[in-house]
Amino acid sequence: MDVSFPHLGIYIKNLVNHIDVFGFSIAFYGIIIGLGMLAGINIACSDAKRRGQNPDLYLDFAMYAIVLSIIGARIYYVVFEWDMYKDDLLQIFNLRGGGLAIYGGVIAAVITLTVYCKVKKQSFFSMADTGVLGLILGQAIGRWGNFLMPRHSEDIPILFLH
Repeated sequence: MDVSFPHLGIYIKNLVNHIDVFGFSIAFYGIIIGLGMLAGINIACSDAKRRGQNPDLYLDFAMYAIVLSIIGARIYYVVFEWDMYKDDLLQIFNLRGGGLAIYGGVIAAVITLTVYCKVKKQSFFSMADTGVLGLILGQAIGRWGNFLMPRHSEDIPILFLH
C-alpha cells in the first residue's frame, strides 16, 4: 500500500496496512479509529469533570453511542447506496465490503443521546455541549485512519479484525 500527499510532496511506498496479533490481522485504520474514540471519550470525561458533571455518565453513554453509531453509519450508507444492496440483502451485513457514513453515525449518536438523557434525567444540551468535544477530537484523529485504509473490499476487516 502506498500513502501520498501530492500537494505536500510526500510519498510513502510499500506500507503494510495491518499488524498480526495472535493470528488476527488488525488494520491500522481500525487502530487509529479506535484511538480516536478513546481520545474522544477521554476529553469528554475530562471536560465533564471540569464542569462539575459526572464523567461516568459519559462513559455509560459512550458504550451505547459507539455501537448504535456504527449501526447508524451503516444504515445511512446502505440507504444512499441502495442499488448495491437491493438484489442481495445479506450484503447489508457484510462490513468487509466497506460502507459506513459519518453522517449516519452522528444522527444515531444524537438520537441515542436524546433517549439516554430522557432515561437518565439529564440535560440534552449540557451533555451535547460536553460530548461534542469528544466527537470532534475523535473524528479528527479517526480521519487519519483513512490514509491507511485498504483499497480493495476483500482487504477490509470486519470490526478491524479478519
